This record gives sequence, structure tokens and C-alpha cells, in this order.
Amino acid sequence: MPRNGAITFGDLVGKLDLLEVACAKCGRKGRYAVARLIEQRGSDGKIVDLLSELRSDCPKHLAGDMGDMCAARCPELLRVM
Repeated sequence: MPRNGAITFGDLVGKLDLLEVACAKCGRKGRYAVARLIEQRGSDGKIVDLLSELRSDCPKHLAGDMGDMCAARCPELLRVM
């Protein structure tokens, strides 16, 4: 799978054990074990694809208000990348 500049789960090995995902708009929050993400999606799996999947069932996303869409992010990525 081409990277196209995306951060992959493999990029997190040795940097993070848990990947935090949070949205300030809807309040959703979760942590995912990097090893498990690699097991399920492969080391070349893209974080952006995970975020897209997580946003897909968010009430903010489903409401369709473009000014108030889900803003799920991985806040720790800036610190480790």
C-alpha cells in the first residue's frame, strides 16, 4: 500500500505503545494498542484510515453539519513524530 506521506502504525513502533484518539467536538476518546493495530491492519496501515473509520459513525459526522464535523485526532503524534 503506498504511503503518500501518511504516518503508518509501523512508524509508531518504539515510540508509542498506545495510540490515543480524541475529539474535542463530540467528546469521544479512546486508546488503541499499537501492537494490536499492527496485528489487525498491518504495519503499513495508515493512521488516517483508522481516523476516517472512527469518524464514520460519529453523531457529529452523521448530522452532516460541515461546520461542526467530528475532529477525531491523535494528539500524541506531534510529540513523537
